[in-house]
Amino acid sequence: MITNRNKLIGVVVVLIAIVGLVWFLVKGGGEQQVSRLDAADTVGNFYGEWLTAVKQPETAEPNIKTLAKSPILSKELRDKIRKVQKDSSNTIDPVLCQATIPEEISTRRVSTGEDEVQILITSKDKNVTNQALVTVSKLNEGWYINDIACSLGEFAPEREFSFEKEGFLLKNSIPKPYNPENWHLVFEDNGAQGNVVPLFFDKESQCTSLDGSKSVCVPSQFAEATKVRVRSQMTERGASVKQLEFVK
Repeated sequence: MITNRNKLIGVVVVLIAIVGLVWFLVKGGGEQQVSRLDAADTVGNFYGEWLTAVKQPETAEPNIKTLAKSPILSKELRDKIRKVQKDSSNTIDPVLCQATIPEEISTRRVSTGEDEVQILITSKDKNVTNQALVTVSKLNEGWYINDIACSLGEFAPEREFSFEKEGFLLKNSIPKPYNPENWHLVFEDNGAQGNVVPLFFDKESQCTSLDGSKSVCVPSQFAEATKVRVRSQMTERGASVKQLEFVK
């Protein structure tokens, strides 16, 4: 009787283990995994491995297939990459955001918050304008790559602007390490306060006043802590402003 009961217990334990394994596989391994490196190194390491893998598809380890399923990518991003890879008509690499694989890439932190950092990935080939804006999110004292947004050749539906935010203008009062000679936008993103991005203007930058009139932006006439909405393209330096609207 004891032997039969032990066998029954053993069968139940095995069944529970099988059910648990199936649940684990269906759920994709539970909670989001994170890198213990800082945000910049998390992105730099992943992109370094990805670039090697696309340049050496036969010998690179880890390879593209493994990297596309990396646990430090959000589930949504893994699904997004997998969907693009299955599209035979797609010619844009979903991580590098390039049609032609660059020899080298550069990374630049363009926005920093307590729980979210955005890093711009560009080719060192000056003739290539495509770029990837990588959003890295903090979770349990670690970082994971939450999203990759391409501009000028985006594999997701194209957007006119790669950066659109509402926030406040700061220049002289901007804290270090930011340059007080440049205007900056301080904004909230996904509930995280204190994100900062440098703003750059040229003769094409259009400003819209509170009364709706439009003109070429004159940054020397801006005032500290003015509330604005910015539409721009991200570059290695920061946000290249296309439109700036003053808001109440």
